[in-house]
Amino acid sequence: MLFRLYKLVQELKRESYPSSEKLGQILEVSERTVDRYLETLRDDFGAPIAYDRKRKGYYLEKPWSMPFSALSEGEALALFIFLSLVEQFKGTPLEDAFSRLGEKIRFALPENLRMSQEEFEMFFSPFLLPLAVRVDVGKTFGEIFRAITEHRCILIRYHGLSSRTETERKVRPYHLYNFEGVWYFCGFCELRNEIRDFALDRIREVAILEEIFVRPSRFSPREYLVKAFRMYRGELVKIRIRFDHYQAAWIKERIWHVTQKIEDLPDGGVIFTIQAHPEEIKRWIIGYGAHAEVLEPKSLREEIRREIQKLQDFYASTDSPSFSSQEGPES
Repeated sequence: MLFRLYKLVQELKRESYPSSEKLGQILEVSERTVDRYLETLRDDFGAPIAYDRKRKGYYLEKPWSMPFSALSEGEALALFIFLSLVEQFKGTPLEDAFSRLGEKIRFALPENLRMSQEEFEMFFSPFLLPLAVRVDVGKTFGEIFRAITEHRCILIRYHGLSSRTETERKVRPYHLYNFEGVWYFCGFCELRNEIRDFALDRIREVAILEEIFVRPSRFSPREYLVKAFRMYRGELVKIRIRFDHYQAAWIKERIWHVTQKIEDLPDGGVIFTIQAHPEEIKRWIIGYGAHAEVLEPKSLREEIRREIQKLQDFYASTDSPSFSSQEGPES
C-alpha cells in the first residue's frame, strides 16, 4: 500500500488531473480503493488534494511531498546494499522480482537519496563477483528451488569436474547458495550416501520426482557451509603451516576459518593451524609461494613437493611450452 500511495502522489504532481478511473488503471486497483487512498493521504498525511470539476480529475493545491522518516547513514547504506543483491540473482528466476522490488524501493526513497545503481557503484561495492558461469542456470535454479521448497527428490545428470564423466544421481536437495558468483546446492546424494555439493552449471538435466523426503532436523545450512575452508568437504585433517614474517601480517589480520589458530614465532612469522580438506588447502598454500611451508601432515607436504617439482619441470627449459601455442586449451 505504501508504494501505491507514493505512486499516486507522483501522478498528482504531474498535473495531468487524473480521474479515479485513470488512477485505478495506473495503480492496478479498483476506483473504490483509489478513493480510500486519497482519503488516507488527506486525513493521515495532510496532503492538499483537491478535485477539479472542469478537468474531472485530482491535483495538488500546493507543492507537497510524501513525508518519509529520516534515514540514518547506516539505514540508507543498508538499503543500497540490499539493492545490490540483485547482481547475485542474475540469470535466475528471481532476477526480475529483485529488479522490480529495487525499483519500488528507489521510488519510495526521499529525493536526496535517490540515485541509480550505477551512481551507487561509483562509491561503494558491497559484493564482488569475480566469477561468472558460461551456462544459463535459470531453469535449473527454478527446478532446484521448487524441489527444495516442496521437499521432493530430484534426479540429475551431473558432470563431475574431477572425474570428467557424467553420472545420474538421485538427490534430496537441502539448500541453495552462491559462492564467488557461482550457484550451488547441497543435498543427500544416494549414489555417494552422503551430503554433497553440486554446481548448477554442471547439471545437464534435472527432473523433479514425486517422492517426498524429510530434511534431517540436525541439518543446519550455516553450520554445514562454515565447515569448509572454501568449497571442499569430506575428511578434515589438522594442518599446520608456517608463514614467514613477510606474509604473517596478512594472515593475522583475517579470520580465514572458524577452526584457525595462530601462533607467533620469534622471527616475526606465524604458525597457522586449521582443520580443513587437504586438497583445497593445498591450492591456497601454493598461492603464497615460498612464503608458506606446510609442517604437517607429511602427506600434504609431500603432495605440495610433487606439485612444485612439476612446476620446476615445466619451467626448467627455456624452449617453447610443452603444448603447441597454436592450439588453445579445450573450453
